[in-house]
Amino acid sequence: MTRASTFGIGREQWRHAWDGLRAIGPLMIGSALFGLAFGALVRDAGINPWAGLFASVTVVAGASQIAIVESVRAAAPAIVSVLTAILINARFALYSAALAPIWAAFPLRWRLGLSYLMTDQAAVVAMRDADEPDPVRRRWFAMGAALPFVLVWLLGTAIGLVLGPVIPELWQVGFIVPLMFIAVLVPGLHRPAELVTIAGATAVVLLGHSWPFGLNVFFGIIAGMTAGATFEAWWEKRRAPVGDTP
Repeated sequence: MTRASTFGIGREQWRHAWDGLRAIGPLMIGSALFGLAFGALVRDAGINPWAGLFASVTVVAGASQIAIVESVRAAAPAIVSVLTAILINARFALYSAALAPIWAAFPLRWRLGLSYLMTDQAAVVAMRDADEPDPVRRRWFAMGAALPFVLVWLLGTAIGLVLGPVIPELWQVGFIVPLMFIAVLVPGLHRPAELVTIAGATAVVLLGHSWPFGLNVFFGIIAGMTAGATFEAWWEKRRAPVGDTP
């Protein structure tokens, strides 16, 4: 006789979670490598490994974590590190706005748990299931995508912390910041204004790689947002219908 549930979770819920895991599965390698890069950078910066692991467990935002560590390594003022992290993580406000109506029917504990586990990739996967009418399936699908993805990120961080001292200098660990910055932005490209945003941000981040205090990321974000907003205004004005002339 087979049991109807495992760990108190029904078969249907396991199936929904498995669907979420399959949806995010191809991105797992990137999560592991991202964690590996962060762990290695923590060791390279001379930060206590336990502090680095604690950051991955509590923050769960790799791009901002890497930017902060790079700022610390460059002896940047604390305000630069904090503002850079805030700007990088501002995108999560957009995810919250997009996911709020999809998750509105979830119990509070589910909304809080999924919010903690939310990443760029998990947010995109969760929004794919937005039209699913069953809220139970939606929440288990989202959990099946978000939780394993974060666990892989934590495992990658731990491995990076252990292997950090033996990673060759030729790997240029410090160059991880602009590369990961680009990796986070690329999946969000859908409109011309977004293309302009990432082009402007990427140009400043890469060209300013040698700037002190990790300011290239800070000013790259500002440059990208400014370029994107300016282009969006010009584009909308250009597409606006022209009124009849007398």
